[in-house]
Amino acid sequence: MPRTAPALTIAALGLAAALTLVGCAAASDTGAAVGGNDDDSSACVADAETAVAAASAEQDLLAPTAPLDLAALEGEDIWYITLLTNQYTTDLYTGFEAAAHAAGMNPVFFDGQSNINRVVQGIEQAIAQDADGIVMVAIDPTSVTAALAQTEAAGIPVLNFMTDDVTGPVHEGTFGNLTADMIEDGQNQAWWALADSGCSADIVLMESSVLKNFSAVVDGAESVIAENCADCGVIRLDIDLANVATDVPAQVQSALQRQPDTGYILSAWDSAVPFIAPVVATTGSDVRIGGHDGIDASLEMIRDGNGQDMTMAMTPTGHQGWLAVDEVARAMLGIEVIEYVIPTRLVDSTNVGDGSVDALWPAYTDYEQAFVDAWQGE
Repeated sequence: MPRTAPALTIAALGLAAALTLVGCAAASDTGAAVGGNDDDSSACVADAETAVAAASAEQDLLAPTAPLDLAALEGEDIWYITLLTNQYTTDLYTGFEAAAHAAGMNPVFFDGQSNINRVVQGIEQAIAQDADGIVMVAIDPTSVTAALAQTEAAGIPVLNFMTDDVTGPVHEGTFGNLTADMIEDGQNQAWWALADSGCSADIVLMESSVLKNFSAVVDGAESVIAENCADCGVIRLDIDLANVATDVPAQVQSALQRQPDTGYILSAWDSAVPFIAPVVATTGSDVRIGGHDGIDASLEMIRDGNGQDMTMAMTPTGHQGWLAVDEVARAMLGIEVIEYVIPTRLVDSTNVGDGSVDALWPAYTDYEQAFVDAWQGE
């Protein structure tokens, strides 16, 4: 499967309200209504229910099947360079750190503090300190092109993490991109709304077009609606990430005024939901909210029936850190890299349980040992 390269300064990794971005595009609201083929509604509902059932099913464990030369990795330095620190990136590093230690490597953490110039400094520092591998988290390779040219010249493999869809090319200076199938996830968001509404709904889709993975989610949702529900109204909102806390409520309120029969708001990222839900609550309407990522706060809201109704949840965040270490370790050793695609699962009130890993990802309750066994050739 081709690997992707992001084209943006920041990836969608549980952005906090206070996050300040430089050079973001201004927010826009396309207000575009999307039509589609005049399919029979019963066929639409049947297709939607089939898709939702498949997306809601438990996922098998994703773990390596080929060993690593752990002796050759002993004492190697593997860097984790993130644009920002929040709940997601902290949990991700916890898994990354544990995996690095399990493989005998030394993990090094660098926080870019939401400043791309500092990120460049981090990459240059990694080069100066003879890093053996790097994972870039939430960093657009096009914003650090010169620094990546230096890592390439130094022979340091760089993995880009969660900034695009799986269908794009690998950016120069990186060997791959670890992500979920964002387009398919957006399609499943839309199928959920269509199944829930009987293929009769007005829907608001929320992205930020400066983030390719956000746009991929919304593109996927929009395509399903267009092809299966000719009478479904769609408004597509483009959020200014530099002003999330104000722009999300303002645009949602405007959309609900223009499309008063809106039944669903589908966001490309879960962390927008705390800014959507209060606006919906003030209307007294029954608008249902969907998202992407499966962060703990969203799972709790779904479990409690308060604020969010669905998410396309990714595997436990720590597990994603182990995947990243495995990919970089293989690149460091010069062997074939296992090109992972992060599994996702549609989670709503029907399958959230208590929101725990045991409930949602039963195959992942001991994923760490599965990696260690594979690395040791057991």
